[in-house]
Amino acid sequence: MAAAAVTAADSADPAVATSTCAHCNREIPSPNIALHSAHCARNLHLKCEHCGDMVPRKHMDQHYDDNHAPVNCPRCEQTVEHELWDLHKRLQCPQRMLACQYCKFELPAADIFEHQDVCGNRTKYCQPCNKDIRLREWIGHELLLHSKTNAAAESSRSMLEKEEGGCHKQVRPAFGLNHKQLFLTIAITGLAVLIGSILFQRRIGSSEAL
Repeated sequence: MAAAAVTAADSADPAVATSTCAHCNREIPSPNIALHSAHCARNLHLKCEHCGDMVPRKHMDQHYDDNHAPVNCPRCEQTVEHELWDLHKRLQCPQRMLACQYCKFELPAADIFEHQDVCGNRTKYCQPCNKDIRLREWIGHELLLHSKTNAAAESSRSMLEKEEGGCHKQVRPAFGLNHKQLFLTIAITGLAVLIGSILFQRRIGSSEAL
């Protein structure tokens, strides 16, 4: 009966002034807001005391377990809400394990910065420079110095290959041209010998006839 009354009230003339239900945030005709609020609070939604969200009454326990139930961190023994547990594990727990950027050894986050401060002062021998470089400076050292050196060496190698390729291209046509000229010379010489032989035989024949 109460539900029917609320439904009838909700479908009243839209020209009537309305009020917002604090439980479901719907606009309810002002004369019926008290009845609707009582019904809504008892049967539909409840306001979560932890976050203030309106949650269906039947889902309130699940809402609490998924979002607000306390979780004890086994590493640092802090207590955090369930919805913040993943964030705590990945980014906030001081006892989460992190790898040193220099030696890759894993240490708790609370100790990693002190370790890296010492580890980064270790040196590594740079063969092109013939000197020891601190590990914390190694990446910048390679980028600023040896990247340019490597780029220059690569450029020189590329130019040399192009020059050598150009030389070969110039030699090959010249060699091909001389080869053709040689064949042409041989052919002309052979033809001249053949013509000379024919003429010589004719002369001999003319002399015998006389």
